[in-house]
Amino acid sequence: MKKYIEVRGARQNNLKNIDVNIPRDKLTVITGVSGSGKSSLAFDVIYGEGQRRFLDSLSTYAKSRMNQVKKPEVDFVFGLSPVIAIEQKKGILNPRSTVGTMTDIYDFLRLLFASTGEAACPLCDHPIPIRSSLQMIEHIQKLPEGTELEVLAPVYKLYGETYETTFDEIRAKGFRTLLIDGVRTNLSDQLELEEEAEYHIEIVVDKVIVKPDIYKVLNKTIENSLSLVGEGFIRFEIMSTPEGAAFDAKTFYAQFACPEHHLTMGEPQAQYFSFNDSDSACRTCSGLGTFMRAEARFLVRDKNKSINGGAIEPKLLSTSSKGTWIWGLVKSMAKHYGFNLDVPLKDMAEPVLDMLYYGTKGERFPFFTDESSTKTQFRHEGKMMNFAGFVHIINWWYKLFLNRQSSQGESDFYKKVMIEHTCPDCEGKKLKPQRFCVRVGGADIHEWSVMPLSELRSFLTRLTFKETKAHVGGQITKEIQNRLDLLLDIGLHYLSLGRRSDTISGGEAQRIRLSTQISSGLMGMLYVLDEPSIGLHARDSDRMIQTLKKLRDLGNTIIVVEHDVDTIRSADHIIEIGPGPGSSGGRMIAEGTAEHLAAAPESVTGAFLSGTRIIEIPSVRRPLTRMAIQIRGARANNLQHVDVDIPLGVLVCITGVSGSGKSTLVNEVMCKQLFSIFHDARIKPGEHDSLTGHEHLTGIITINQSPIGRSTRSNPATYVGFFDRIRELFAEEAGAAGSPLTKNDFSFNQKNGGRCENCQGEGIIVTQLQFMPDVEAVCPACKGARFNDEVLEIRLKGKSVADVLDMSIEEAVAFFEEQSYIQHKLKVLHQLGLGYLRLGQSSTTLSGGEAQRIKLAYELSKIKRGSHNLYVLDEPTTGLHLSDIQKLIDCMQQLVDAGHSVLVIEHHLDLIKVADHVIDMGPDGGRNGGTVVAEGTPEQVAGVEQSLTGKYLRQSLDQSGGEVKVGLLLH
Repeated sequence: MKKYIEVRGARQNNLKNIDVNIPRDKLTVITGVSGSGKSSLAFDVIYGEGQRRFLDSLSTYAKSRMNQVKKPEVDFVFGLSPVIAIEQKKGILNPRSTVGTMTDIYDFLRLLFASTGEAACPLCDHPIPIRSSLQMIEHIQKLPEGTELEVLAPVYKLYGETYETTFDEIRAKGFRTLLIDGVRTNLSDQLELEEEAEYHIEIVVDKVIVKPDIYKVLNKTIENSLSLVGEGFIRFEIMSTPEGAAFDAKTFYAQFACPEHHLTMGEPQAQYFSFNDSDSACRTCSGLGTFMRAEARFLVRDKNKSINGGAIEPKLLSTSSKGTWIWGLVKSMAKHYGFNLDVPLKDMAEPVLDMLYYGTKGERFPFFTDESSTKTQFRHEGKMMNFAGFVHIINWWYKLFLNRQSSQGESDFYKKVMIEHTCPDCEGKKLKPQRFCVRVGGADIHEWSVMPLSELRSFLTRLTFKETKAHVGGQITKEIQNRLDLLLDIGLHYLSLGRRSDTISGGEAQRIRLSTQISSGLMGMLYVLDEPSIGLHARDSDRMIQTLKKLRDLGNTIIVVEHDVDTIRSADHIIEIGPGPGSSGGRMIAEGTAEHLAAAPESVTGAFLSGTRIIEIPSVRRPLTRMAIQIRGARANNLQHVDVDIPLGVLVCITGVSGSGKSTLVNEVMCKQLFSIFHDARIKPGEHDSLTGHEHLTGIITINQSPIGRSTRSNPATYVGFFDRIRELFAEEAGAAGSPLTKNDFSFNQKNGGRCENCQGEGIIVTQLQFMPDVEAVCPACKGARFNDEVLEIRLKGKSVADVLDMSIEEAVAFFEEQSYIQHKLKVLHQLGLGYLRLGQSSTTLSGGEAQRIKLAYELSKIKRGSHNLYVLDEPTTGLHLSDIQKLIDCMQQLVDAGHSVLVIEHHLDLIKVADHVIDMGPDGGRNGGTVVAEGTPEQVAGVEQSLTGKYLRQSLDQSGGEVKVGLLLH
């Protein structure tokens, strides 16, 4: 068997025909400055070729049903194994995906509840047995022959719907007879129930007379009861028994059903507990746990106007059409309760506004008509009515909207007047309420899902089962425990199974995928990882390294693209690509151990490993002023009524272990509250008592790692905003040459302009093949230039517009030296270490870290004097080499020097140690976090014994020659 993965002649992207030997069954780290070609080697060449060869081995039929991979630019790769890439990309936008579904633990959990769960009566919570259909039939057959039974199933009113809607559903299923609070009722009769009242409703599914050949009929009846209407619950009511038969009803119900309500439960399947199954998911939110609800304040167009004058959203009360049913109800209410519809909304009494927004809450009033009323309304004159309220009317309309095909305009209306809330029906639990009547270990499936993983693991060790179910329960819990242990090993103890996947970071998602790979127990695999240390506190880095070694020790080859010094030192083999980014990179600089890199003269990473290069601590830190964002009583997620002042006019770092509450405090509470103040009042912040100090700010700008554009046409030049000026320069040249071309003709987005219409300005023609990878060919018309010949003839300093777009930012700085506007924006990009990117490089090829730095460059390039913005960055060191972090720090300091405030959520100690003020959250993650452990200068935080960040910061300051001052524990 080969000892190496041999790569020969790799020319992908900026790789310069390199040859590499990567040892098998070892942990190899590929490092180098940002843009040097690390990912090109690891993902495009090694992973891409491994994936392509695997897909090539499949049948033509299989290949026709999956996306194929393009062959990378490489001569050959020997020694490949089946390859799996675990990338650091968030990418999980499905709101139904959770930590539990990602790891398959929730599937085992559903199986556990279906196999070993114990049920309780949904009406009185009394324990009841779970019986199969066969067990129910055998029990009934013990009754005297001729006994008459009724088979009944409970039915539940839909949240927010009328009883009539519920009855319509029952009729549609073919049932006609109900018991409403014990009173027999026929659905063909006119039923008038109080909508606000609660009724106990049961469907009479069938009547059965006990006799020897009853099995088939009774089995069908039971199946209908359990699946069609009963939500798993069923009741057998004895109506009569033959004269003289010895029979005791108590004996029949004992140990078989609830002694008071006579309900028993059918055997649930695993799908019974799935929020992705339409029969089990909450009917209101369809298993999402959240629901859009109207907000009263968004229904008001102008509070200075009256209702008659158009104060309310026209879709509800249009001033041009006052004959609608809603207008009739509002006018009738005004007449009955004595309020004036010509009074401005701001002067109306609070009880009247409450009635308009939230209805009369069951209280009735007579319906009045006037000259604008319709014929239908005249027929209802004098009839007693109630009013649901504007908010409830919009909520009802929205439910109807979800059930039909509607226009985009209607969707936009609901987005304008509604806010996402926790589902009012299931309260965020996602399942129908009957599912929570089944418990394991005294807890329902939602209670299991919201426990932090560390608590859940402890809960499992204390779990016991009945003797008859111990063999099944023990086997399933063992599988759950094994998977939980892997998640705990990589520092994810603070997550819960119910945590939505779209709320976790890219680093957390990568570590979850890593844990699932270890649980598979495969050997002989090749794993390619992209910066697994991202989002990890220094305390948890060692856990991640041990996890990688565990995967290696199973007999696998691990290739990691990484900048983290601890991970690099722990590798069996290190490869450095460089020496610079872009066209100045793509070569093998050094390989071997950490000692080999430290001794290599060209190695930038080696200089940091040896300590000859370090990120310097500033000689003077900025003093704090009285300006601050003051947050009081923050209690969203795991925050424990946090009171904190975030200083303005300085560089502030929010630190803490994973799950300590950093992102919740900054993104959910502070940012959303400031966005609601400055931009959009519909944004709902996390729970808190108050936020003050915003008057010191002009605005808030968040710079995250989301893409700068979803289109392949979006690029750094268009995003940062200097491509328009480049087009103007070319248009001026065209005018000077007597050409009729305009600025628009130099855009590859403009139809029927100067772009190549054969490829529509893409430069390539993509041919989709059925069972082979899509073939990308250079456009034969423009030869990849994206523009037609007439446009390409226009030259600026000897370069066409296509040549300019193909320039690197570094080259463009020199090319546009006489254009101050373009030069300024290019220099900012270059200053942030992005000189290797091409001006026209597609945004879809940029990493999250590159996208974040382009956004930062955009903000830096348009700094205005006199404004005071708060810039919020979430882990901006992602994807950055140590040499590039210094450039990032310089740019952030530049923002602060220009009179702005910068707030960074960060784990990287080299960035934390240069901050003016540090706020450390913790002390741990999940329920053990959510408080401010320490705050002050990095030296002060380093002196706080209770701070985990302080412990590692102390070591970093010592290595940098900083003086550690004794800090105060402030919280």
